[in-house]
Amino acid sequence: MAQFYNIKFLHEVEGLSQRQIAQKLGISRNTVSKYLKQNEAPTTINRQNSYIGREYSDETRRVLPIIDQWLEDDLKRWGKQKHTAARIFRRLQDEYNFKGSESNIRKVVAKRRKKLQDVFIPLDFQLSHQFQFDWGEADIILQGRTQRIYLFCMQLSASRVRFARAYLHEKQEAFLDGFVHAFEFFGGVPTEGLFDNLKTAVVKILQGRDRLEQEAFLALQAHYLFKAEFCNVRSGNEKV
Repeated sequence: MAQFYNIKFLHEVEGLSQRQIAQKLGISRNTVSKYLKQNEAPTTINRQNSYIGREYSDETRRVLPIIDQWLEDDLKRWGKQKHTAARIFRRLQDEYNFKGSESNIRKVVAKRRKKLQDVFIPLDFQLSHQFQFDWGEADIILQGRTQRIYLFCMQLSASRVRFARAYLHEKQEAFLDGFVHAFEFFGGVPTEGLFDNLKTAVVKILQGRDRLEQEAFLALQAHYLFKAEFCNVRSGNEKV
């Protein structure tokens, strides 16, 4: 509102041109022109209504269904598996040749995420059917020194019960050992596990969701009688 009166004063009292006013106040000539045409200062409600009435650009509308699907999937996932607005923007650029701005996507994501959370109804998962696995990291003080540790993390999709075990590395022996302790902790073995494309499990990514798996990991599955399913490339967010 103060800007409205400043513009009016500079134009009608001091006799400055629109260009001079724009330079003096550090605003655009379009803003100066718009306010000079108005007889009353714009209220907060009027300014909000002007923004609410704006539609998304064609480029943004093109990717809205994709964003909505990713955000809906995120509501069934946990921890770092969820998308950030920055990751959504990068994926839109890489996978859908999106030409819009990151700041705009951040606003879209914040607005649509809140709306989706208000109406989302969680999915039910069959007990003992699926678990999800991922590595985590943490820094601890060990014998007086800071030490980076790696956390073997498993979650049951239905009950959301979680198991974590710390290791000094993410090598295959730690990876396989973690399953032994996790299944002992849970008191059984789900029929399916959902994984990222980690090197300790996957030798080569084939077409679609097909993978050439590590022999030791295949042996683990054969011993415990569960099947591994893998997320699409760069889509760890698919885990629930």
